[in-house]
Amino acid sequence: MIKNINIQTIKENKEIKENFLSAEFKDLKIKCNILNGNFYADSFNYFPISENFQTFDELFTRDSSQSYQHFYSKNFFENFINKRNNLKNFENIFLLGSNAADNFYSNMLHFLPRLFFNTNNDIKIAIHRNLSNKFRQFIERINLLRKIKFKFVYLDDDFYSYSNSQIPQFLNLNSSIEILKKFLLPTNEIGDEKIYVTREDSHYRKIVNEFDLITILKSNGYKVINPRLYEIDEQIKIFSQAKKIISTHGSSLTNIIFCKPETEIIEISPHFDDYTSNNLIDRYKKLANINNLKFKQIKVDSIDVSNHSKLAEKYINKKFLDNSNYYKNLIVKVKDFKDFS
Repeated sequence: MIKNINIQTIKENKEIKENFLSAEFKDLKIKCNILNGNFYADSFNYFPISENFQTFDELFTRDSSQSYQHFYSKNFFENFINKRNNLKNFENIFLLGSNAADNFYSNMLHFLPRLFFNTNNDIKIAIHRNLSNKFRQFIERINLLRKIKFKFVYLDDDFYSYSNSQIPQFLNLNSSIEILKKFLLPTNEIGDEKIYVTREDSHYRKIVNEFDLITILKSNGYKVINPRLYEIDEQIKIFSQAKKIISTHGSSLTNIIFCKPETEIIEISPHFDDYTSNNLIDRYKKLANINNLKFKQIKVDSIDVSNHSKLAEKYINKKFLDNSNYYKNLIVKVKDFKDFS
């Protein structure tokens, strides 16, 4: 059976410890353990299994809401043993990974910080094939600035074996934010003080009467921003310069980690329900608290959508997709909106 090895055992067992490299940002006091050698991993959890059938829960759990118990079941182990010799093999890979559903929050906070612990100047970076071109280009610009030669290797929804490869641990939220701000926060420049972030071309949580809201916002000095029209480094710059941000609940709000302290964040949110995890409800409030921002959440009514996105249908539980307000659109009462714009 597969056995979980905790951090203390890694430190005390010389044979296991030799499978890890250690990288550190001394000024931030942040360390990263990197599994180095031969291992197996899927392209959804990125939960490595060593050749000795060992896993490392404390290092490779990227979200507190996720469960990895199925990796320790007898059924999983038997299937794994039967299939492992037929898995596609990659050699000399830096397994960065990316969210299978191309979620910006996860790509930015779970995966991207691991890139900065690479110390090789010529690497092959493994990402999921679904990662957007915009995010791929962002990684390319980061590596260019760091003078790192690289090429992408693309993963599909599958299990793979890796030889002579590396996979960094997942970091906690505070550490991820510190690393991203260290490397990506732009110099202090003057920009638009008040911005409204629209989701007009998103599948979910669009505001159906947004035109009425935008009329009010523009009269109050807001600039309307559609993040999909900006490169990621441009988004970071816009958020870092704003003093007040109004946005519907969505992953573009991840960019508030680059805001100055005391920036006012107003999130327009659906009424979350039994189908939505607490992790989603408080996601951006947590980011605001970490960064000393003024956060307010405004709850509004939800409206069913007629069609779901293909990625959502592929990766999201159907019951959750059909019933959760997270996968619906929104309507705002204009008279209430005037009070907080």
